Amino acid sequence: MHCVFLPLFRVLKYGAVNVLAVLILAVPTTVHGARLAEAVFIDERHLLLRIVDSEVIYQDNGRGPTAFMGHETRITDDRFVAYGESLSVEVASEPARYRLRSIDDPESAQGVTPVAVYRRTKVEGTAWGWPEPTPGIEHRIYLELPTPISPEFTYTLVLDPELKTDRSEVTVAFRPQTEISEAVRVNLYGYEPDAAVKTADLYLWRGDGGPRDFSDMVGRPVRLIDIDSAETFTAGRVDVGGTRGQGEAYDRDYNGSDYWHIDFTGFERPGRYRLFVEGVGSSHPIEIRDGITRDPFAMSVIGFYYMRIGESKEARLPAPRQPRFLPGQQPPDFRVIRTVMSPKHPDWDSLGGDPWDRKDWSAYVEPGSPVNPDAWGGHSDAMDWDRRAQQISIVWDLALPVLLTGRAGGDDLGIPDSGNGIPDLLDTARYEADFWLRLRDGRGDYSMGVNNPSEDHSVAYQAKAEPWMAWANAASAGVLAESFRRVGHKELTASYTAAAIEAWERADGRDLDVRFNIGLGRASGRDLKALAAACLVHLTGEDRYHDAFVQACVVTTPTTPLESPYEYAQHWAVAAYLAGFEHGGAAPRDESLRERLMQAVRHEAETKHLEPFRRAASRRATDPDHAWFQSVIKTHALMTAHALAGDDQARDEMAGALHAEADWSLGRNPLNRVLMTGPDAATGLGERIPHLGYIYTTGRNDGTPGSHPGHTPYMNPEPWGGQPFKGDPKGWYGSRGYPVWERWPFGEALWNARYSYANNEFTPQQTMSGKTAHYAYLVLMNP
Repeated sequence: MHCVFLPLFRVLKYGAVNVLAVLILAVPTTVHGARLAEAVFIDERHLLLRIVDSEVIYQDNGRGPTAFMGHETRITDDRFVAYGESLSVEVASEPARYRLRSIDDPESAQGVTPVAVYRRTKVEGTAWGWPEPTPGIEHRIYLELPTPISPEFTYTLVLDPELKTDRSEVTVAFRPQTEISEAVRVNLYGYEPDAAVKTADLYLWRGDGGPRDFSDMVGRPVRLIDIDSAETFTAGRVDVGGTRGQGEAYDRDYNGSDYWHIDFTGFERPGRYRLFVEGVGSSHPIEIRDGITRDPFAMSVIGFYYMRIGESKEARLPAPRQPRFLPGQQPPDFRVIRTVMSPKHPDWDSLGGDPWDRKDWSAYVEPGSPVNPDAWGGHSDAMDWDRRAQQISIVWDLALPVLLTGRAGGDDLGIPDSGNGIPDLLDTARYEADFWLRLRDGRGDYSMGVNNPSEDHSVAYQAKAEPWMAWANAASAGVLAESFRRVGHKELTASYTAAAIEAWERADGRDLDVRFNIGLGRASGRDLKALAAACLVHLTGEDRYHDAFVQACVVTTPTTPLESPYEYAQHWAVAAYLAGFEHGGAAPRDESLRERLMQAVRHEAETKHLEPFRRAASRRATDPDHAWFQSVIKTHALMTAHALAGDDQARDEMAGALHAEADWSLGRNPLNRVLMTGPDAATGLGERIPHLGYIYTTGRNDGTPGSHPGHTPYMNPEPWGGQPFKGDPKGWYGSRGYPVWERWPFGEALWNARYSYANNEFTPQQTMSGKTAHYAYLVLMNP
């Protein structure tokens, strides 16, 4: 998928309606009411009931014609399970239908009734089919009690039979020091002992009851409780945070509530803890230890592995997606045929929908139907198989932390390449770069991509070569060469330097003013030339590349933006040019240019990252120009400014913003989840941590439950492409929930479903590469 990077470009693909499958309902005969899945206190005044009307059980046995395949297969064995009668939501809203009593608490022996009942209902799973079946439905019922509950006693909650739940009684107890409260939001992976900030938040949205007002908690002590020893440590107090929606990108109300902030930055003792807020409860378990940030970094790299095309089924557990699409090998008769089609072709827009997804380009085949036997590899675009020029920015994003720090992380992150002597982060970047270097047209020029294969997987079509793509390959090879120079790999440095120079020569000064989508924005050939030149300055020491960089650089004042989303993107070029001087590259030739670029980087870090971090209630620091997909992390200027800053105080604030942004994506968000799929079956990474569940991604029916790990969905609620079930999240999924979608926190714009491309698909270049770079930089920024 996709060429979306700002609201103006939200119209995407999938115009055709797919063949429908028949859904067979499997209803257990022994269950006669909605399943009461959980009853737990959120704080001393609120009891949460989680009630499931129905759910979807996905086929995942690795058998049948759908095994290991992508989204184009028809999975007919998903099962919809309804638990007898659905919850009577009208009855459920009446406080008199609930009574909380305890035989060992004299004051509640007769039972107390809630003063109010609130509800939220959300779709949790859908089986294959369109526009129905009835989806899986989960209700959350919040019972507000008249007085604070005692942690000393055990209670029985009695439910009126008219609610139509499978249980009429449930035992509950308020144990705030050991029980998890969803109102306490933390980085679920954990914190580095010396992290510049350690942030947590306190907030709760109660559906039609709106936000829980925690202002009565301000000043209450916050403690860390050692899970192993039960030792308790003071960790600060609850502080007033920010007003809902305050300072957020697009003025979004992420969580439907004001924030109350918790800061425990000064606590550095390693261990496993719960963050305990008196009167509320405890967080999910967290860890404080050196190197903890390596874990989400590794998970994200593993996620990239599972977007590779060409890996064998046996290479890893879970199995990579299949087929491998190796020309002449697997499938046995698969071919990639060269064409004259490209985004420059006058018929490009008439192909319909997303042209890269159109499977038949046979009308545009070159005379003689020449094939490219080397057209294999790279990373898939979303759940499709196409690879388009926009994706090559993956290489530059993944290499950016290496360029800035001179380090690359480990060669042991858990992918099959681990142990080959090349850092896994660079192996990942290299897998993408090598595909584009192989994608030649037989005359030495570089193609713009490969479309989706035919339905029978016998053929795919290669786009025409364009000079713009030669610049992109010069930049890609140059970035890799410069990265390998930084980590001391001389052979690969020489090899990719030669590849960069070859592509530079093929570009031959053409297409400098031609712009195409790249990553999250747009870039001209001039921008790509600037990036290639910035690397070749330090790789060769030749004046001609320095002169070329100066001529191509558009950053002409200390306040010129490094990027304009619709016009140009030079943040990679500026970072590579400046950081090379710090890491053994060429000697500076123009101190005034160097200082001007340094000032521009600091200005961009201040305006696009630090100012939002200071004013936003969420304390997010991602670039607001690229925040339409709320799961995106893009902090290129902030990382660059931090790497090059000499002022310790400035560096500390930048580091704090970088950590706070990571904390948001790792659990401090309204979903109370890590915004990646997981855990990883091969390494056990993330096995104790709440990740996202099913999204529109790979890993279906492969013999391992769940989706492939490490993938970050768009979290987009807006309609794309005209298909309600797949393409209109708030219209189809949101309309089946309660309250109306417009009242929900924007940060909950994710439905746990395999089939909504508009909501929870993703692309590596949009939602994954910037995040991976961010996590990598946090790992690498301190020696």
